[in-house]
Amino acid sequence: MSEYKHVHTGACDCGAVKFEYHCDQDLTEHTARACQCEFCKPRQASYLSLVASELRVHLKDRRYLYAYRFGTNTADFMHCAVCNSQVFVKTRVDDQDYALVYAPALARFSELTDFSPVNYDEEVLSDRLQRRAQNWIAKLDVISERET
Repeated sequence: MSEYKHVHTGACDCGAVKFEYHCDQDLTEHTARACQCEFCKPRQASYLSLVASELRVHLKDRRYLYAYRFGTNTADFMHCAVCNSQVFVKTRVDDQDYALVYAPALARFSELTDFSPVNYDEEVLSDRLQRRAQNWIAKLDVISERET
């Protein structure tokens, strides 16, 4: 794994799914994207990603993680199967996985102060996938103690 200045940790509500977000910015330097789509806005969902970063997700068992899709069906909103908390988002573009950190799952979420409202509802699919490939985390590792 590359060396980054910061490792931001987080987890689902019950702790069955944990993650490490490795990057060169402190949380106070991040701008979280506050999505305004019909799924995210009512949940006050916000997301983080830096292109030069890594996301490592740790689980005891792959059964602890499930994906929820909606809308364009181009992203998996990853949730803990035990407590149903969202943890991260992943997508696949040209055989490459990309990810976003679900900001409220961060241990230090309260330190985020900059939230930028975004709405991608009118974006065409090709532009959406290109934006993700350019802006989302390109290094995602999901590590399970037991494969099922």
